[in-house]
Amino acid sequence: MSGQLVDRTTAPGAALSGSIYDLGYQHYDGPRLGPGAAVLALFVESLRSCWGLGRPTRSKIVPMGLLGIAVLPALFAVAFESLAGGLVRNPIRYDGYFSSIVQILILFVAAQAPELVGRDQRSRVLALYFSRPLARLSYAAAKLSALVTSLLLITLLPQAVIFAGKVLMGKDLVASFEQNIEVVPPILFTSAVAAVVMASIALAVGSYTPRRAYATAAIFAIFYLTLAGATVAAQIDASGPTRYVVLGSPTLALEGLTAWSFDVPPDDLLRRARLPDELYLVATSGMALLALVLLALRYRRIAA
Repeated sequence: MSGQLVDRTTAPGAALSGSIYDLGYQHYDGPRLGPGAAVLALFVESLRSCWGLGRPTRSKIVPMGLLGIAVLPALFAVAFESLAGGLVRNPIRYDGYFSSIVQILILFVAAQAPELVGRDQRSRVLALYFSRPLARLSYAAAKLSALVTSLLLITLLPQAVIFAGKVLMGKDLVASFEQNIEVVPPILFTSAVAAVVMASIALAVGSYTPRRAYATAAIFAIFYLTLAGATVAAQIDASGPTRYVVLGSPTLALEGLTAWSFDVPPDDLLRRARLPDELYLVATSGMALLALVLLALRYRRIAA
């Protein structure tokens, strides 16, 4: 079948005239990359969106600012320890780092998760995505992977700075490296769990409404109201059944998992709860699984 393009030209006082050009249609004979390339492209674009790359400057302020807030204390602590000649130890510890940046992580997911999934719903472009070989669950997986990767950058980059500072300022580099390399597995494990749990919760909430303000408020409510409720319940009776309420708070469960992974005592609230350490792993895994199920159900049923 051939396409036809009619070229009509007119001049003052002249009759209509036109020419018909037979352009034809040509089949695409190039390589077909398939669904994997579509998922990868969506992941890269979503990762760029998390940091405001390719968008106006105001879109970069929040993510870049939060990353700077997370990294600068580590840089200052390492620089201060270096200037002090090792007489003052770095006050930032690996096992307590999550507690010091958990507010930054909450702010990041509350700001970026609704933007990742809500903008496509507001712009009504999901039909374009799903008309391609990109499956609905693949779409959700690409968005989730981008948010998890962004959170890993925030959690791992400052700890990498601390690690490099501790190793390079040691009198014996080999001994200092061997001493600090032992904390790498728990750092990677706790950072990965925290990123998956917080990203899955935030993205699941954000996918249920295209309104960014509503999604952000709901994400804040999940993290802060559960924390407040668990804190109050544990303080009322830290030795009774109410102590298990701390497992319903994502931040407290992640703090307990971090303390267990680094083999250090938890904070006062979790210490008084005296829960088995394995329960924190069960609780965080359950939160992530529930959020992923809700996210999958949302995109299986969402109208394109």
